[in-house]
Amino acid sequence: MPRRIAMTNLNASTLDILNTIRANASMEYQSLVPEISDVRDIPKVGEVLYGYPNLANQFLSSLINRIASVRVKSATFNNAYAMLKKGYLEFGETVEEVFVQIAKAREFSPEKAEQRELKRTLPDVRTAFHTMNYRVEYPITIQNNDLKTAFLSENGVQDLIARIVDAIYTGAEYDEFLLFKYLIIKAVAHGKMYPVAFDATKMSEAAVAFRGNSNMITFMSDKYNAAGVHTATPRGDQYIFMDAKFNAQYDVDVLAAAFNMDKADFMGRLMLIDDFTTFDNDRFDVIRANSDMIEEVTAAELALMADVKAVLVDEEWFQIYDNLAQFDEKYVASGMYWNYFYHVWKTVSFSPFSNAVVFVDDGATITAPATFTATIASVIDSESAKIITLEVDDTATLGDRNVVFVQDEDSTEAGIAVHRYGAFIVPDGQTTVTPIAKIGDADYTGSAITVASAAVGGTVTFTKQ
Repeated sequence: MPRRIAMTNLNASTLDILNTIRANASMEYQSLVPEISDVRDIPKVGEVLYGYPNLANQFLSSLINRIASVRVKSATFNNAYAMLKKGYLEFGETVEEVFVQIAKAREFSPEKAEQRELKRTLPDVRTAFHTMNYRVEYPITIQNNDLKTAFLSENGVQDLIARIVDAIYTGAEYDEFLLFKYLIIKAVAHGKMYPVAFDATKMSEAAVAFRGNSNMITFMSDKYNAAGVHTATPRGDQYIFMDAKFNAQYDVDVLAAAFNMDKADFMGRLMLIDDFTTFDNDRFDVIRANSDMIEEVTAAELALMADVKAVLVDEEWFQIYDNLAQFDEKYVASGMYWNYFYHVWKTVSFSPFSNAVVFVDDGATITAPATFTATIASVIDSESAKIITLEVDDTATLGDRNVVFVQDEDSTEAGIAVHRYGAFIVPDGQTTVTPIAKIGDADYTGSAITVASAAVGGTVTFTKQ
């Protein structure tokens, strides 16, 4: 289970820090480094440590691992978006999110009771797996002179901690902000949020759009989430991400009223974004070059985001977990300095079962596409059937891109089993498959697949009916 890291403050003085490190150090350290009770004795500790590299290494190791790491963790896990992160995972790399669809009613019938009594009614269970996919490290070097200056003043050790923490935390905090922004841009630009268009120049229309959809997602519906499951988001679980300039155009009281919240509640659930049309890809260029953990945010995606003014999400939509926050150290004797590496591992994902609404200017195109294509991802032969899977080509668009493949009457009569996510089990004797799909309320018919010649990499074009 994930756990939360509590907010902590470093209230200890330099004198307290020095004595605490001494109390937990080796016997050699305790025999050579004096316990001090007066700030004027602080330089004496520095003189001993600077003369014994082994003791200095013990001191820095304790300083980093016991104090600096606590400060960094506190900052990392209690940032502006802390309430939307799901906590710290101490074990495991994968989170399984399980959603059980609401049960469907049927008529009561004593006449049918006998045949129903022992018949199984399986629940509609959906799962989504969120895997650790972000692993980075932040390096920092501490030189002998840095250690020496830490013992020249009453607050020297605290200043050293502050320099270490600030160098790491500023980068880690900014990167985490970018990860939240990354999820929003990718989800919006690939049709994973329900789009609502309004005239962004008229506050009256904005208020109607905000209030109406904030009200609507409190009711059970399958319309506002990527998986199309029946769910609801109470008003207390709703969070609003809003373009900073757009937000500045309107009075806070008016916006709070638009979301049916009092000002205090609204401010607690309002998350400002600098803008939706820029992204600092350079921060992750090394990661992209050496792994598949994160994709580039493309110019086409950012161009679509120009029409986005705000995003309304369920607090469970963000599936962001901290998997690791750890310091490692290495003393480089030839250069007389210490290298420290702060490792940060995270699970960065979003829930397809949680409601998410994007508000866009009415000039944006949000209708379902006239056509889309799918690629044959695999073809598997079995004793009595062939299994063909399709993967929908992912293109940037503000419109709904949640494609569901349909088991129609023709497929049933032909004995072809259709999985909603694009798998077709075709029995021997069937020569063609004509896939049917839906995007929202729009129906699509795909070009026929010749079973005998179906090959990985082939494409199927779907046309709106």
